[in-house]
Amino acid sequence: MTTPKTDTALTIQNLTVKLGGHTILKDINFDILPGSTAAIIGPNGAGKSVLIKTILRLIPKTSGEILIFGTPHEQYRHVAPHISYVPQRLEFTQQFPLTVKGLFTLKSARPLGLTNSEEERMHELLDTVGMRGQLKRRITELSGGQLQRALIAYSLMDHPKILFLDEPAAGIDSSGQETIYKLLKRIQKQEHLTLVLISHELDVVMQFADQVLCLNQKLFCSGIPRKVLTNDILERMYGHEVGHFVHDHKHSH
Repeated sequence: MTTPKTDTALTIQNLTVKLGGHTILKDINFDILPGSTAAIIGPNGAGKSVLIKTILRLIPKTSGEILIFGTPHEQYRHVAPHISYVPQRLEFTQQFPLTVKGLFTLKSARPLGLTNSEEERMHELLDTVGMRGQLKRRITELSGGQLQRALIAYSLMDHPKILFLDEPAAGIDSSGQETIYKLLKRIQKQEHLTLVLISHELDVVMQFADQVLCLNQKLFCSGIPRKVLTNDILERMYGHEVGHFVHDHKHSH
């Protein structure tokens, strides 16, 4: 019997996930503290998105324990209101008529529009992410960075305690990537959030994450990025040299 942990935002114990007879995640163990930023890194096909989707009960676990704010996974509906998720890609056809305001209406308790308090919250969040004045724009007209900002604002409507993001800077040019992470750090303080994100940007992980989880089917390492992200670990995890990744961000030429 697992001892419930009430002092962690997320506890994973001996988690194994099999899909179609293949083991995708094997015997994973880690804790994430409330208010911290945890980054999940690893090669393509390592099981990063599967891990998040299993935590969110979108994929069934095979064995092991998941506790969210001390609540067992089996009672997920009790903690579901505290959890939000921004997936990696949302594909819309160009003809899709949804506006930014229409997106927020999907979160409304009312069938035909936002309550006054919801409208207030929407304006506050769009201001926070730098999207003021964009309410009438169709989401198909937004740039990658603008859409990501709108989705982050949308994900915060219900005052979640933990936010999962799958590659939050995917499809955004490199100058905008860091801005998205700075925005997330600012929102994290403002909203008292725990952030769990998948990222391929090792420099960004070094700069913004309190904890890194190195994943390739099993957990290769977990801890403070500058302590655990050694060239040796990265080489073993990715199966080849990752340039020369050194901790002061000065790459060898």
